[in-house]
Amino acid sequence: MSCSSIDEDLFEVGRHGKLRLVFRERGGQTLLQDSYATMPMHCLPPLYPDATGWAYAYLVNPTGGFVGGDRIETDIDLSGKSHLFLTTQSATRIYKSTGAFATQQVNVNLSKGAVIEYLPGYVIPFAGSLYHQATRVRMESDAIAFIADSFTTGRLAMGEHLSFGEYANSVEIEYDGVPLVIDRFTLKPGDTDYTAFGLLESFRICSTIYLIFDNKEKENALLEALRAVVDGSEGVMGGVSALWSHGIVIRLLGAGTRHIEKATAQIWSIARKAIFPDLEQTEGAIALHSRAAGFGY
Repeated sequence: MSCSSIDEDLFEVGRHGKLRLVFRERGGQTLLQDSYATMPMHCLPPLYPDATGWAYAYLVNPTGGFVGGDRIETDIDLSGKSHLFLTTQSATRIYKSTGAFATQQVNVNLSKGAVIEYLPGYVIPFAGSLYHQATRVRMESDAIAFIADSFTTGRLAMGEHLSFGEYANSVEIEYDGVPLVIDRFTLKPGDTDYTAFGLLESFRICSTIYLIFDNKEKENALLEALRAVVDGSEGVMGGVSALWSHGIVIRLLGAGTRHIEKATAQIWSIARKAIFPDLEQTEGAIALHSRAAGFGY
């Protein structure tokens, strides 16, 4: 799978949805300067719940989920000093397919000094679903990106576990023109027993959090604090590592959504307070996401 493009020949059915969002900072406030959307993806007008001037926005899919053949392309552009907290109104549901893949591609461009906190809800692949997802982040120097990428192994309430046909995921992050993260995997439960030792075993939730910023002193302090959170989280197994430069990656496996939700909220809160020490509304953003993004599904 390529993160940069999706083969047009693979798709003959489904919707081709496009969403473009352009945020600019003006007078200390992050404003949505331009937007364009076609079904099924939309973005609600930004909220400003505190005095920071940062924008808080929801991505919305009124159709409830993706079906085979859907192609969703989202482009997000932030200018210098703009700050966006972006989440989804619910988990992303991938319905059973008759043969075509549903795909979603998210491209984020951050100019010098821009900040994005992208914390979407879980992806939930239903039994028999086929799904490819790609996220590409391009950052200029002094930009900051907090990116979460999470999925369940199926509809937990329905007893589904690894019943999907295929789930492929790609995350690429480029910092100041240099590749920083190239993270890809493909799961095909029909070909591999992922419940085996050393793989998913009995875990039902997988989550990766990327904290990309340029401050080695804060990075070293954060490593120990975040490792303490992961080690002390009930129902969670994971690890925290420094990237070769400019940030930290956290990988989590959870027994249930509530375990991952709690650990993620703690990680996000600690990271926010470390990177933005003057921020007083940290918990408000975490609560905003927890209510919106389908945690506890």
